[in-house]
Amino acid sequence: MTNTVLVEIAGREYQLRTDEDPEYVAELANFVTVKVLEIKRDSNASALDCATMAALDIADRYFKEQKKKTPTRKKAAAAAPPPEPPTLL
Repeated sequence: MTNTVLVEIAGREYQLRTDEDPEYVAELANFVTVKVLEIKRDSNASALDCATMAALDIADRYFKEQKKKTPTRKKAAAAAPPPEPPTLL
């Protein structure tokens, strides 16, 4: 079921259509707002530059988390016994 959710990110309102829970979307918007405002506080960058830098920071964290998960899968696959060779009979 698609919901229409109104959120505010760094002082601007956005109306979003999503299948996600509205409280979850509000939590995401709050997270992004915090990142954007941290960058704004520490620089004189424009709103667009702050949003871009926040997106890069969030993407960096996401990619690092994905890389943490990948070796675990590889290790699990390596620890598994090798498949038995096919038989011809």
